[in-house]
Amino acid sequence: MNVTQVLQTHLTQEQLSAASDPSTEILCLACAGSGKSRTLAFRIARLVAQGAPPESILAFTFTEKAAESIKRRVAEALQKSNLNASIIGAMYIGTIHSYCKFLLGEMDAKYRQFDVLDPNRLKLYLISRYSSLGIKEIRDKRTALRLQRDPQSGAQKYFETIEKISDAWSNLNDESLNIVDVQKENNELGNTLQKIYDGLNREQFIDYSLMIRLIVDALRNNDVRIDAAIKDIKHLMVDEYQDVNPAQEFLIRGIHERVGTLFVVGDDDQAIYSWRGADVSNILNFCNRYPKASAHYLSTNFRSTTKIVEASAGFIARQLASQRIPKKPVAFSENQNFSNQFGKFFFSQREEEGRWVASRIKNLLGMGYQDGDVFRGLSPSDFAILMKSTNSSEQNERPRHYAFTQALKAEDIDYYIENQGSIFDFKCVQILHLTFEKLRNNDLDRDNLKTFFDSEIIHVYKNTRFSNISSVLTKWQREIHQPISGARRKVSPQELLHEILHAFNIQDSDFTDLELHAIGMFSKIMQDIESVYISIDSTSRFREILNFIDQVATGSYETSQDILIQKPNAVFISTIHAAKGLEFPVVFLVDVQSGRFPGSQRRYDGWLPSDLMQNAISRGAYQNNREGEIRLFYTAITRAERYLYLSGSAFLPGGTRQNSRSIFDRELIHPEITDDLSLMPSGLKKVEQR
Repeated sequence: MNVTQVLQTHLTQEQLSAASDPSTEILCLACAGSGKSRTLAFRIARLVAQGAPPESILAFTFTEKAAESIKRRVAEALQKSNLNASIIGAMYIGTIHSYCKFLLGEMDAKYRQFDVLDPNRLKLYLISRYSSLGIKEIRDKRTALRLQRDPQSGAQKYFETIEKISDAWSNLNDESLNIVDVQKENNELGNTLQKIYDGLNREQFIDYSLMIRLIVDALRNNDVRIDAAIKDIKHLMVDEYQDVNPAQEFLIRGIHERVGTLFVVGDDDQAIYSWRGADVSNILNFCNRYPKASAHYLSTNFRSTTKIVEASAGFIARQLASQRIPKKPVAFSENQNFSNQFGKFFFSQREEEGRWVASRIKNLLGMGYQDGDVFRGLSPSDFAILMKSTNSSEQNERPRHYAFTQALKAEDIDYYIENQGSIFDFKCVQILHLTFEKLRNNDLDRDNLKTFFDSEIIHVYKNTRFSNISSVLTKWQREIHQPISGARRKVSPQELLHEILHAFNIQDSDFTDLELHAIGMFSKIMQDIESVYISIDSTSRFREILNFIDQVATGSYETSQDILIQKPNAVFISTIHAAKGLEFPVVFLVDVQSGRFPGSQRRYDGWLPSDLMQNAISRGAYQNNREGEIRLFYTAITRAERYLYLSGSAFLPGGTRQNSRSIFDRELIHPEITDDLSLMPSGLKKVEQR
């Protein structure tokens, strides 16, 4: 078959039209579950089959995991088109910031030597250079102003200061603001931002936002080196276009002006990242910016049942009205022939909600599910429990997922907490953290350590000996707390971790893959610290990294989607943001009550001057608003394939106020939605789990 016949065989008419369109600018609006990745992949295959050199293909994805998924689909499309899949190596399919790092290296070889700071490493950089960057002065001034207004308010918090400075730096670059303008409005903040810029360049560091900013500046200034670096590019494609921010949009536009076609795919109804700067108007106004652009609509939802598609489409249309591009999604007809159910429930207590969810999962396990050409029994990994946040504490300081995880444990059902499920939820990591804490002060005590060993360590690291861990910690107490004199000493937190793990005899442990992954992520924290700190050769430096672990790492180093790709046979518990792009046969959207959906409105509270951020503020960026909450709710309910259950609770653990049903829950309507807790789906048949 030639490539046209291949596309006709494997794509719907809507997908084929978008994949084959020769227009210079193309907008592909893809409803949930409509096959946007398949369309993008086969478009790439068509271009190559019709003579486009592989190196002329540039495709931006939102995450590295999305890039891997697109690459697999492109490889499949190339093979079906009788093309060598290995040519994918000559294309660029990946994130914008990674491509900008590559371009910087092409423009100036010095950037190839720069270490990349992700958001966590950027915070470490700010902590490690706290005084020299002028952050201390900013904190002191804000403390004085706060106490002047309210003597009972307390000092400006240290880690809140680090967070705000980090956000100001990233937002400065994402919004393409000028440091000089910031200095005019806020001299202390502007000076600190200038010191960060100078320090990163001097010490050969670069963060995600600065990578893009430097390329955007080169495009604005018509730097001839950027033209040379992208001379081979002829076809630019952008996935999840609704989530790009102003700097990324300028980059996309600047590259497109110098190359051939621009193909963007996305869905404004699923724009859920305005709180970190994404600008949904980029996709809403695409055809206004490019009057000759053609627009395609992928309206067939291959994922969900008719009742889910109709209810979700009606909800988003009514709630956003003229603030969205009109669409008419329809469910794939074959999806309606199988057992399915859509329910909405409201409980008195969170524990009751958790027990019902676990009970329904238990009852559905092993029930027949048509998975492509295979009829198999549902297994734990087919179930997802989604909520706005998993690690936010209730008033009794338990994570929001607690009632559900406890109920799953009671039913002996394995679960896995994705993104924003901290690695510190694992006991094996908690013990490592506490062991590091034993070295905070120069006062290691044998009796105290023996108590910790007997009560904690030996129950988790079962093959260790007290003498081994005592020897390691005694050695490292001397290393860390040695008086400073003369030249710096190389004292490595990674080496400390390795010696502790060796003392714990981890090689003979029986930890699960998830537990070992969590330990590996703890090791990554040490790597990140070493990349910025160089050494922890003093009491103050070691305490700084312990404080970083306590205040930052516990909430920002998470189990991640690379584990999901390994398909652990466990119920998936996740935030909605982390579930973006995923789908499950059975979805429970929980914690749906007043105060959660929609959540409270949050105005811009960043430290960059408001008048400089006015464009961002006016579009609702860096805030929490009603439109964002609507899109988040819509994204959540469209993750479900066959079974969708919404639930909430009147009383939360430790709470005193009675909650009502969410207005979003009430606005989600369809005649086939049930509120009968005991009603099981019809047509169930027990089949072997696979």
